[in-house]
Amino acid sequence: MKIIFLLFCVSSTLFLAAQNHHIRFENFDIQHYSFEIHLNDTTDIIEGKANIKLITLKPNKNIVLDLVGKNKSTEKGMRVSKVLVGGEITPFSHSQNQLEINLNSETKANQQIQLEIIYTGIPADGLVISENKYGKRTFFGDNWPDRAKHWLPTIDHPSDKATLEFLVYAPEHYEIISNGHLVEKRQLENDYEFTHWKEDVPLSTKLMVIGVADFAAEYFEDKNGIPVSNWVFTENREKGFYNYRFHSKALEYFTELLGPYSYEKLAHVQSKTRYGGMENASCIFYHERTGTSEQSQERLFAHEVAHQWFGNSVTEQNWHHVWLSEGFATYLTHVYNQHFYGEEKFQADLQRDRERIIRYSKQKLTPVIDTTVTDYIKLLNTNSYQKASWFLHMLRNKVGDENFFKGLRKYYTDFQNSTALTQDFQNVMETVSGKDLDRFFQQWLWQAGHPVLEMDWKQSSGNLYISIQQVQKESLFSFPLKIQIFYENGNAELIENKFVGSSIQIINQTKGKVKDIIIDPNVFLLFEETKMK
Repeated sequence: MKIIFLLFCVSSTLFLAAQNHHIRFENFDIQHYSFEIHLNDTTDIIEGKANIKLITLKPNKNIVLDLVGKNKSTEKGMRVSKVLVGGEITPFSHSQNQLEINLNSETKANQQIQLEIIYTGIPADGLVISENKYGKRTFFGDNWPDRAKHWLPTIDHPSDKATLEFLVYAPEHYEIISNGHLVEKRQLENDYEFTHWKEDVPLSTKLMVIGVADFAAEYFEDKNGIPVSNWVFTENREKGFYNYRFHSKALEYFTELLGPYSYEKLAHVQSKTRYGGMENASCIFYHERTGTSEQSQERLFAHEVAHQWFGNSVTEQNWHHVWLSEGFATYLTHVYNQHFYGEEKFQADLQRDRERIIRYSKQKLTPVIDTTVTDYIKLLNTNSYQKASWFLHMLRNKVGDENFFKGLRKYYTDFQNSTALTQDFQNVMETVSGKDLDRFFQQWLWQAGHPVLEMDWKQSSGNLYISIQQVQKESLFSFPLKIQIFYENGNAELIENKFVGSSIQIINQTKGKVKDIIIDPNVFLLFEETKMK
């Protein structure tokens, strides 16, 4: 199975190279971004200045950053007016949404370079300038997966992490929230205000945001001393604060379960994100309806807070491994519910997800890690969330609770504030459990589909004869299978078999007249049961 996995890795690497990200990954490393952003209430034009510190990993003659250029038909996009390298004006070209900066001479490896880029324009995306549900003007960064390049000159790829700061100039009636900690806030002339946020923990660009709106804010501290805050629109202040009352619960739980929280604070922000929630590091954005909804937001809060560990601190090194983010957050939300609300709730959530996975497979049969996708937004699907979550659930049952959570903690510790691929997680789980997990990872993550089981049984002469077949058209799976036998006298019996191949035959001595048989009574297996024809 190692050969199959290698072929998938090669495919993924070739795709990255084609997108020019892998080349940059090997050539230079962004260390720090400082973004100065000027906003106003009269136009959607922003003025920006980016100061970027980087280190060369190999000799280079130029540096290529992602930045969407101005579109003549829409008048949206960024126009770069000046680029400086080490304080000196430098030639550049800006085309096909890439900014190529020509260095005066070839650099050496491990050379530090300071860039300054001055630009202006109307963002077509990324920084969403719009009105909230109350008709109030707002500005919200919304970068996932690679939309930061619409308003920030960056390496807009999860493989490259950097510390950052936002220096925002905006009309004084706004409150401004961002990643990291607040450095300074001061009044300026002409009814403007300057706000400076700084994040000292390296982030991928998908997580670098500002939120600018007429906010009401409230402040707390979790039991570990992490500052926590809620930011809601002033018009729904009372309802919003009530809906956001779960501000510290998941933070405290996951800190205890997984390890120390990586960031300086945690802000929960009502926003104009296109998603239900967006896990921006230390500054989670929730859809504006969360501030007024009559439904509990606890599940959403748990999901987005779980991302602070997996997706934010430990980030997938390329988009095709996004299950390391979304699958983890989905399953950890189930684990959170299991802890606070019990086994029945936990199993009901898993059963609901299993049904959703089965429905999705009828529409689109693809593996969890699908390297053919080029429109990355399409990776936010049932495979990346619910099926990947089910993979983790089955892995937990394969290696045992102790090894599973020990493995999660080690994976987090080993890759904290860095990036990882699926093989990295597999290596950790193999080390902790002492098991060879190649076949398990390959069949559930790299292979499309799931077992479709057809069962027939009969009772005769004191024996129960059970026949179960895998009838899916795709590849076969191997897995442990538990079967619950129910007798008419009220007794029950649990038997377990290893399913290898296309079918199994079970002969079991019975203890009475059999009433019914149920496959997977403890909700341990992702499978579909079909009736015999």
